[in-house]
Formats: sequence, C-alpha cells, structure tokens
Amino acid sequence: MLITTSITKAQDVIVKKDNSTILSKVTRISEAEIEYKKWSNLDGPTYVIGIDEVVSINYQNGEIEHFAYEQETPITTQNKTTTNQEIITTNQLPTTAKGSMKRRGYTLTLDGHLLSDEEVKNLVDVDTYQTYLSAKRQIKAGRAFTTVFFISLGTTLMFTVTAEDSGDPDLLMMAYGSGVIAGISLPLMCIFKGIGKGRMNRIADNYNSKSRGYFYSYNLSPSLIKYKTPELQDNYGLGLTFSVNF
Repeated sequence: MLITTSITKAQDVIVKKDNSTILSKVTRISEAEIEYKKWSNLDGPTYVIGIDEVVSINYQNGEIEHFAYEQETPITTQNKTTTNQEIITTNQLPTTAKGSMKRRGYTLTLDGHLLSDEEVKNLVDVDTYQTYLSAKRQIKAGRAFTTVFFISLGTTLMFTVTAEDSGDPDLLMMAYGSGVIAGISLPLMCIFKGIGKGRMNRIADNYNSKSRGYFYSYNLSPSLIKYKTPELQDNYGLGLTFSVNF
C-alpha cells in the first residue's frame, strides 16, 4: 500500500457567541470590528465581523484573546422574564452545547444524543457542515455497495454449486458475471465507507479538540491514489492517507 501524509498548518480560529468557528488569518482588530481572511482563500477578499459577535480568537501561536460578553437584554412576557440566551427552538440543541462528539454509523452524537442535520449545522462552521453532508453521503454509498457485494457473492456461490452439479455452461457464465460484480463492489465498498467514516470521525475529533481548548486531530483512511510509472502512464492504487491537523 502507498502511504501519503498531509499536514495542515495552524490557523487563527475565531470563536463566535453561537459556538460556531471561523478558520481564518486575522489581519486587523479595531474597537468594534475584526478583519480577517478565510484560511481556505488567503488571497481572497477581507471579511469583517463585529467584536460583539465574538467570544475569543485562538491564534496559531497558541495565544487566546477573549472578548467580554455584553449584558443580555431581558425580554419580558406576560408571565415571565427571560433572556436572549434562554430562547432556543425546540428541535435544536443550545448553541453553547459542550460535550463529547462521536460518530454512530453515518450520524454524529453529542454525549449520547443523536444529532440531526440541523443540530450539527448549529454546532460547526459552514465548511465543516458541508464536509459532514458529503461524508454522510459517502457512508450511505458504501453501505449500498456492501449490500450489492454480499448479494453478488451469494449469487456467485449459488450459481457455481448449481453449475458444478448440472454442468450447465450458462450457469457458469452467470456465476462469472456475479463474481465480477462482487469484485467491483468490494473495493468501492471499502473506499466509500472508509473515507466517509474517516471524514466523519475527523469532524468529531476537531469539535472535541476545540471544546477542550486544544487543536489537534489525526485521521487514517483508505484513499484512491493516482500515480505514474515510466512503463505505464496513468495508474490508480488503493492506499492509506494519514493526515494530521493542528
């Protein structure tokens, strides 16, 4: 197997009051605003966010700059007085939720609570949420190929045994065709499920790392690698990708 290593540099992490984060490079801080560039596009435009929306900035050198919360505005109703922080929708977790996130199948859990897509969206940034949706589709595709593989494998065995007893060449051809389908489904099953689960685990690792105040995670997943040789031009191999994010 081929092993490749990818290491992602550290970045400034802007932590917002709703517990979402922005991976960025902070360029300027004024009394009211923070200017930054997205880490995924450092040559792109400069974005601005109000300091009143930010809890802290975790700089790439390890320093953390905190910003004070403003007093919550009381909201008075006929029977009770509450604050903005207490108002949440019934189908969402509080955006300040903390705990241990884990993968369960193609979903995520937080302290045992099965998270819906909307709850995951409230707990992570936009880019991570898109990665979550993509990983979820990959795991589902891997499960579909798993079903195809076992059905094809069973059909191949059945046709092979029957053909040996009867000597029917047509049954042998059907056994061969089912075997080809099983042979194709097996690597696709491993690739889609492996990559999807690896990406989902990494989302959980990153969330847990940030909620505990440090930024480090790693992931080991199968991957399809393209390579070239002098004799043969474009070739593909099944390998392992070990990635470290800190």
